[in-house]
Amino acid sequence: MNFTITPVLLLYNEQKLVSTMPFGTLKPKVGAGRLDLFCGAQAKWVCEYDIAPSPEEPHAIDMTFNFILKHGSMQSAAVGVVFSFGNWSVDNYVLMPSAVYNGNRYESISMPYPPLFGDPYFNRVDLPTTITDVPRLNIGSGVSMIHQTTGDLATPSVGIFDPHAKECFWLLLPQQTNFGNFGIRLEEKSDRTSAELLIATPCVRSMRQAMCGQVPSDDKSADFYAGQEIKLPLRIYTDSAMEIQNLFDRFAQIRKIFTPPDKRKNLFPFSEVWQTIETKYNKMNWRADKGFYCVGTHHEHITEQWQLGWVGGGIVTHAFLFGGTEQSKQNSITNLNTILTKTQASSGFFYGIGDGDHWYSDGFSKPHPYNMHLIRKSGDFLYFLPKQFQLLNTIALDRCISSAWLTAYRKLADAFVGLWEKYRQFGQFVNIETGEIIVGGSHCGAIVPAGLALASRYFNEPKYMDTALQAGKYYYDLYRQTGITTGGPGEILQNPDSESAFALLESMVILYETTHDTKWLNVAENVAKLCATWCVSYNYNFPQNTLFGKLGIDTTGSVFANTQNKHSAPAICTLSGDCLLKLFRATGKCFYLDLLDDIAHNIPQYLSHPDRPVDGLPSGYINERVNMSDWEGNEMVGNIFDGSTWAEVSMMLTYIEVPGLYVQPDTGLVRAIDNIEAETISCHRDGVDVRLSNPTNYNADIRTLIELSARCSMPLGQNALLRRPVISLRPREKKEFRFYGDTFKPL
Repeated sequence: MNFTITPVLLLYNEQKLVSTMPFGTLKPKVGAGRLDLFCGAQAKWVCEYDIAPSPEEPHAIDMTFNFILKHGSMQSAAVGVVFSFGNWSVDNYVLMPSAVYNGNRYESISMPYPPLFGDPYFNRVDLPTTITDVPRLNIGSGVSMIHQTTGDLATPSVGIFDPHAKECFWLLLPQQTNFGNFGIRLEEKSDRTSAELLIATPCVRSMRQAMCGQVPSDDKSADFYAGQEIKLPLRIYTDSAMEIQNLFDRFAQIRKIFTPPDKRKNLFPFSEVWQTIETKYNKMNWRADKGFYCVGTHHEHITEQWQLGWVGGGIVTHAFLFGGTEQSKQNSITNLNTILTKTQASSGFFYGIGDGDHWYSDGFSKPHPYNMHLIRKSGDFLYFLPKQFQLLNTIALDRCISSAWLTAYRKLADAFVGLWEKYRQFGQFVNIETGEIIVGGSHCGAIVPAGLALASRYFNEPKYMDTALQAGKYYYDLYRQTGITTGGPGEILQNPDSESAFALLESMVILYETTHDTKWLNVAENVAKLCATWCVSYNYNFPQNTLFGKLGIDTTGSVFANTQNKHSAPAICTLSGDCLLKLFRATGKCFYLDLLDDIAHNIPQYLSHPDRPVDGLPSGYINERVNMSDWEGNEMVGNIFDGSTWAEVSMMLTYIEVPGLYVQPDTGLVRAIDNIEAETISCHRDGVDVRLSNPTNYNADIRTLIELSARCSMPLGQNALLRRPVISLRPREKKEFRFYGDTFKPL
């Protein structure tokens, strides 16, 4: 990719950039040297640079720029490096992980939070991708510029795919210097034939992304004095690339190059987190008078009472039926009965929100107009319902599955088939009463192929599988052509988001497991690399005066929500990520197991526990905010709001679907995903000897998956851990075990 490199000094007046002073222009070739910059008689700067091939990567160049103020002083300034691209095109795909996909170059609407489709103008089956007012490259004429900080990104990096030159470019950098986070600014020239990428410290934006829109920034430039040094280490990758996917392929290989090998924290075993959340759910979320688990604890708000999917209403019952107390199981059966006998609309889809007395199409804080129903919610229920029916059959509670339940389930599957046959898509919002699409497009229904595939098996109904396969191909082709997935959350219009990406991954894996066709395995691998762009790859350095700074929170494995709601979160909304385990088993590639390990192990540290309250939250709360970005203001970086969230459900799904310990005795692979430690003592013909340690102050009941590597070619299916062994360790206990075949014994 054609570019030049220019170290620069940036001068500001009240945070407005007034001058950019170049040290000199370099070509990206190997070498070291020095550039001087005289600022009149006021100051002299030196930029020492070193450009060399990476000793680790054949396609990488390591660059270090060391800025030194030799004498004098300089007020209201910053230093940085500009990468100038010639032969630029608006067709270039620009990626800043978790913040910018395809340059965010889409139709945009400016509206207050929560932004919801409501104007009849947008009620179109063929609506083009329409996003909110986030930093973006201009779809038309005028200024075209994106300015972010490293705190906005899951991995501090910028990727570019040039479809004409068939090349891709990646730039990676650390989070910060002693002046704070780096700023990352990409600006296209007015004729769109060239562009400049600036990496600068400190970050000084004129505007920053806010809750919904852009507002003036309170960034500060710096005052420099003689002798100060500022170092900018960067790594550049340039590769040939035939399609957008190649950009994601390379990212998966390099996302952690600036991540130091930190020793991860073990605070609460999964079983302790489960018990804490379960107790809270039965005490604070259960509404016996209404017959359902509320999705929140502020019951005066309708969207914290009943919601079918997205945030857990028809999903939490799966966790409790699997591993809950008798009370939790009975509550869940009542909950399912409420859904299946009271909340289904004439269309076959289920109402999205309600208070137990009234049920509504959908909404956020209040019901939507036009009977608008977020199709993802009925899709989530279509996927999780057969998991629960299978559990009920297995644990001898199948007597609860009445003919009315089965009729409602089949009617839901038929509604999706009818929707597909009419529109060849599932849309984003449908009319809950008629089943007609109101707002089309997006990946809002990306979980539906998985749900239909499981329904096909349950009812032995080929038409469900036929539709699942057609829809799976449609959704994957849409992603492959555009490089984005959208439509997961209900209050971001069609901004790119992580939830639809993981839903698509779930469907691709389920289609592989149900058909055994390896083409679905291949596309699942591609989608998993998109998902990785949403997952934080390093531990953010929170200010010490913040809640997360005081708690020492590690962010590796947290998952950014979307390009509008610029927070990371403790988990995937609302899934366990076991699809990554299944992908690892099918491919043998540890990248997927590593990613799952990061995500799952990360969650317990956000739990508010009696022995470690989080900001005064009641026991059992997990808040969704992992604020690395200042999208809610600087005061909210490293802080949270007062609220119980869907992340509690994701944690419970993690405990029942992700093994806390995974062992392949014949290969010697041992992976502790739970908050425990596993040390391999020896490998031998009969298996592997392992020392397990529980470094926490709580009992650990560890769900364990032990299997020979040859078994990995066989799909896990649903509820795979139900009959698997559980290893128990007391607080601070260590035990040694021999793992062999698919079992174990103490040593």
